[in-house]
Amino acid sequence: MPSINQRFHGLDALRGFAMLLGIVLHAALPYMGFGESMIWPSDNDDSRLIVIIFQFIHLWRMPVFFILSGFFASLLVSRYGWTYWWKNRFLRVLLPIIIFTFIMSATIPWIFKYGYTQKLSLFYSNDNQPHHLWFLWHLIIITLFTIFYKFYSLIFLKLLSILKLSKLIIFFNSIKSLIAKILFDFQIPITLIIILTICSLNDMGTELVGNPVATGMYFAFGYSLYKNNELFHNIIHNWKYYFLSAILFFLIHTLIEEEYISMDFEQSPVFWIPFIFIKICNSILFSFSFIGLAENKFGSYNSILRFCSDGAYWMYLIHLPIVTFITFFMFQFEFFTEFKFLLAIILTTFICLITYKFFVRSTYIGILLNGRKYPFKWNNFN
Repeated sequence: MPSINQRFHGLDALRGFAMLLGIVLHAALPYMGFGESMIWPSDNDDSRLIVIIFQFIHLWRMPVFFILSGFFASLLVSRYGWTYWWKNRFLRVLLPIIIFTFIMSATIPWIFKYGYTQKLSLFYSNDNQPHHLWFLWHLIIITLFTIFYKFYSLIFLKLLSILKLSKLIIFFNSIKSLIAKILFDFQIPITLIIILTICSLNDMGTELVGNPVATGMYFAFGYSLYKNNELFHNIIHNWKYYFLSAILFFLIHTLIEEEYISMDFEQSPVFWIPFIFIKICNSILFSFSFIGLAENKFGSYNSILRFCSDGAYWMYLIHLPIVTFITFFMFQFEFFTEFKFLLAIILTTFICLITYKFFVRSTYIGILLNGRKYPFKWNNFN
């Protein structure tokens, strides 16, 4: 286990970066060729380049986020105990869900209608909730699971203690440690990859939005990683090899997606199994490589990275109405798809950063989202 007071600036920045990449993904969706389907309002033109960028980010962004959520949960529990972490989840996760659910219901429905019809008409609707806030609900589910687990474990251990069955207590602790070792304590966690593959053999595949079991597995791995100093330092030192391996799997994935490698999933559903396995390998290997890269190259304090990582939570919570309205507004203009994609990212990021700087960082909203507010300074990131 790392030092109790050690700071992980690189991992904190990576977690923030993973959230900010939500802007890129949601800016990409109108240009992915959904056509007349009701998945997402689509531009007249699509772009294979944007599709590949989307697939690359989408494979690892939320897995690495939940791994890091577990890692930092383990850090907080080690420092302050479970009760502190549970209170932290209530303040930092549940309250933002309640507040921003109303904001999304007041904005997203009419913006999407505008995307489909190019006509503005304001209205309020709870349809299609929780939108991009789904991951917060998963964190709440994980938190509730830990509460029940700790409660029933405490009762069970108390009962064994009263019955003077100390050997059984040692046995169950040994079983728990063995399961964690089998699942997580490998340089390549093949058991975890296989279990995640099995968990993803459903209609949604590797999409995590409807699969809290999979997000819970990523979270549990991150929780275990904080306590596994040897594996953590191995990931930091060997991030290049994880990255090269991930690139190989991503190349195979792209060749399948672009139909250079033929897999007829309708005629032969069995092909779904190796394809899901490849996607999970991508998720794990890219997560390992970026975790290692973050701590290897960005492990020391940097004021700009700190500012961006502090602002990432707010920027993610608020970005969806902004990026969707900008991309849908640009449907009426005929110029390069990639330029519209890039412009939407830049404008959304700028608006989110400005609102964070002036309306969040030095206000009580900052306390809600980040646990503190900073003195306001016009030209300083510190």
